[in-house]
Parts: sequence; structure tokens; C-alpha cells
Amino acid sequence: MNNRLDRTREFPTEKLYRPGKATIPEQPDPTHVLISDPTMTGRQPQLPLRVRLRNLRKGGRWSVFGAVVLFVCWAMWAAQSTTTGAALVLFLIMIIAAGLFAVARLAGSVIVERVLHRPRRGAILSHVAIGLFLVAAGLSLLGQVEWVVTAWNQVRGMR
Repeated sequence: MNNRLDRTREFPTEKLYRPGKATIPEQPDPTHVLISDPTMTGRQPQLPLRVRLRNLRKGGRWSVFGAVVLFVCWAMWAAQSTTTGAALVLFLIMIIAAGLFAVARLAGSVIVERVLHRPRRGAILSHVAIGLFLVAAGLSLLGQVEWVVTAWNQVRGMR
């Protein structure tokens, strides 16, 4: 009869814990690599498309901010400009930004995934670089607007 409340059971009298007698599992040899193991190829596993797209959107606010600054500066420049190709200028700047983004992602792929053997967690640095490029392009267009340059020189002269 194995009842939990049975008080007539005998308890072991020897020690249950013996210091210094623990067994240590044998550690595998770190230099030993199985050639036939398909998981040891050195390549990262291919991520699903939705995960790659989610990673691509991380940091996208930087690019959106740069695009907004560019568009505002371009609108002021286009309103003052006498050239007919103002829309072409905006289009070319956006095409160049897309190409730079692709180059930044390619460089990140080579450096992070192939050289460092680490997975990329997002496109934040690429988006920051493109955001800074778009802001610089917008400010360079803004530097061609006559009334902005005059106002800037007035502000600088007040110091």
C-alpha cells in the first residue's frame, strides 16, 4: 500500500548528496566539424518574403522624412524656377536615391551576412543614409531660391 499519508515507511539513512561526486558531461571538440552535415555550410537560412519585407521597412521613417524635406524644398524651388523640367529634377533625385538605397543594401548584405556571418535585422542604416541624401538634395535646391538666400543672409548678418 503506497499511501502518501502512510507514516510507517522507512526513509533512507544514507546521504542523498555526496559532495565532489557530480558527473560532468564530456564537451565536444570545437575543432571537429562534420563535412557531411548540411547545416554547417556557413550560409544563413533563407527568410520568407514577408519577413524580408518587414525587415526592409524597419527604419523607413528616415527615408520618408528625407522625402518630405526634399518635396517641400523642391516645391519652393519649382515655384521660383523658370525651367520647364522641374518635375524631371525631382524624378531624377528620387531615382538616384533608389539606386543608392540598393547599393547600401547590397553593401550591407556583403558585409553583415557574408563577412560577419550575422543576419540583418533591418534596413535602418540604409534608410538613414538615403534620408540624409534626400535632405542634402533638398537643401541644395533650397539654396537656389533667391528669397531664401536673402533671408538667410539677413539672419546671419543679425548676429
